[in-house]
Amino acid sequence: MSPVTELASGVDSLYLSGRAELPRPLLDDLELHRTAAQESGCPVPYSFGGYDWLVKSHSLHRHRYWLEHPLASVGISPSEKLPPIYAQFRAEGIHSLGADGVVSWLTGALRNADLSPTLTVSRIDLHADWQHWHLDGDQRHRFVCRSRDLTTYEDDFELTGFSFGNRKTKTVTARIYDKTREIDGNGHDWWPEVWGADFEPDAPVLRTEFEFARAALREMNLDDPTTTLANTDRLWAYATREWLTYRTPSRHSCSHRWPVAAEWEQIQHASLAGAAIPMDRITAGRTAGELRRIMPGLNGYVASFGSWTDHDTIREACAALPEHLYAFERTSRRAFCGRVHEKRQQRR
Repeated sequence: MSPVTELASGVDSLYLSGRAELPRPLLDDLELHRTAAQESGCPVPYSFGGYDWLVKSHSLHRHRYWLEHPLASVGISPSEKLPPIYAQFRAEGIHSLGADGVVSWLTGALRNADLSPTLTVSRIDLHADWQHWHLDGDQRHRFVCRSRDLTTYEDDFELTGFSFGNRKTKTVTARIYDKTREIDGNGHDWWPEVWGADFEPDAPVLRTEFEFARAALREMNLDDPTTTLANTDRLWAYATREWLTYRTPSRHSCSHRWPVAAEWEQIQHASLAGAAIPMDRITAGRTAGELRRIMPGLNGYVASFGSWTDHDTIREACAALPEHLYAFERTSRRAFCGRVHEKRQQRR
């Protein structure tokens, strides 16, 4: 049996809140763009902090104004009941620039917009991806967790993962799941770029992931992004040594006295180094994944079109398509290029 191999580990999600005085002209401008987005039915371009964003027609959680960028989603709220600024970084951004890099980028953008918020971490997720660690549902009794909430997920009687803890506590939760199966469904085909040369395409990748919410971070005296990111090893040690462990059964009747399994000892020593790859490679992987996802449906529709128009080959069917697409464009009164633009904006 091959040894358990670490493919990648580090920060996978990061959520920040910020306190700052929001200028009235900024809020008025955002309201105008939000209204324009509602009227057009798709996000509208917006320049903010020296970068090109999109303003969406609806709220980001409870924050009225939703600004979207390839690196992050930012919510801005005039409500006194909420932190004025909320930021959620995209995994693609974190794995391209690094967690410190995306924080620096956002801080610079806010500073360029004449905002100097005090940023705090509201949530951070740490992950480690492994191959050659084999789990099944019958092994759930080998996990010893501080939380009594354990959910097992299966698909056609095949284990897809476990979740531990309850998000409502706003402390710590964990997931262990088949990352390769998830990628098959969401089209994030850029992950093999992160995993690198050690990745074996024919073997599943198991992800171990811990989510630390605000209450858990405050309990560990972690608040601002710089301090929190400097203590990811401390967070991982707590999560894998005290909060959750995977044990080898022994003669003891109490599972918490069983020895820690060799696989889990490796997980405890995850490098948390983070893997930074160029954004263009992530974009290429994401594009390939989306095309892989839509191709079965596209092939089916074109085949149906060919059957009704008596075109038996791909070349013949595709050559006949423009006439029908132009006709539909006229009857629907919506330009094809407009639909493409809308889809492109919705992708963000």
